[in-house]
Amino acid sequence: MDETTGKPAADAEGGSHPPARLSPLMRRAVALAVIVAACALVWGITLAQFDLSKGPTEVEFGASASDARVRLYVQPIQIDPLNDSLGVRISVVPDPSLAEAAATIADRDFLLKVRRGKQVEHVPIRANQPLPEVTFEFDLDSGDVRDYPLDRYVSVMTFSASERAQDGTETALPIRVTAWEVLLGFDVEGQAAPTQRPNELQIRFAIRRTGAVSFFGLAIYGAMIVMAICALTIGGLVFVGMRRIEVSLAGVLGAMIFALPALRNALPGAPPFGVRGDLLIFFWAELAAIIALCLIVGAWAHRGAPH
Repeated sequence: MDETTGKPAADAEGGSHPPARLSPLMRRAVALAVIVAACALVWGITLAQFDLSKGPTEVEFGASASDARVRLYVQPIQIDPLNDSLGVRISVVPDPSLAEAAATIADRDFLLKVRRGKQVEHVPIRANQPLPEVTFEFDLDSGDVRDYPLDRYVSVMTFSASERAQDGTETALPIRVTAWEVLLGFDVEGQAAPTQRPNELQIRFAIRRTGAVSFFGLAIYGAMIVMAICALTIGGLVFVGMRRIEVSLAGVLGAMIFALPALRNALPGAPPFGVRGDLLIFFWAELAAIIALCLIVGAWAHRGAPH
């Protein structure tokens, strides 16, 4: 401190200097770098969480290939989450060791039973007749489409086969099932469940949206939130007088009002209206865009034409 002037004493080289600050351009560059790094982090977490690289697979259940007397091929073909149903194609397939000419012809009589819920479907197979292929609808025992895009379901199906001897007694036949774990827009994972009866096979299918569907569904709902915040920011700043009234802003908000339903209709998997994402995000984002447009119109009407 200089005793004569009462001001801070200067250093030997001509006085103290205030700490250097980043220029506006440099601050924007740093902010952009932080945003890019955050996006890369979210991208990496998404790849690790949703397993986007998983491909179609076939899984074997039941008796071994050497012991199986009946072979089935099970393929989920359609899911209807709104009606809680899963369409499955069940094909009786031949023993791979048989000649190709006799591959599609049954070599004996037996009865295939398919249990779905409380119903049991009977599929008779006759000797020297073509091996059948049937399609059944199975119930989705758990899950709710309202949880889209994170909804999960479970479907259980039970298979058994029996052969009637000449004396009238029935003998249970060991079954081997090949399941195709692919369904458009869904990941399907089968797991064998224990049963009370011998040579009976129960398969529990766990079904969920694919990682891509879940990710893009969440991303679209997130975009709706951002659009709602932007709309309220524009309308609010204009209404309180912190920004000028510009016709282009009203056009932007009007476009948002019509863009939000189009964005909602672009959700993968075409979920029905009324899922939780709609109630929590879409309807309120649409309302926010409308309120923001009303704020701009109200500010324009209140201030009148410039003098």
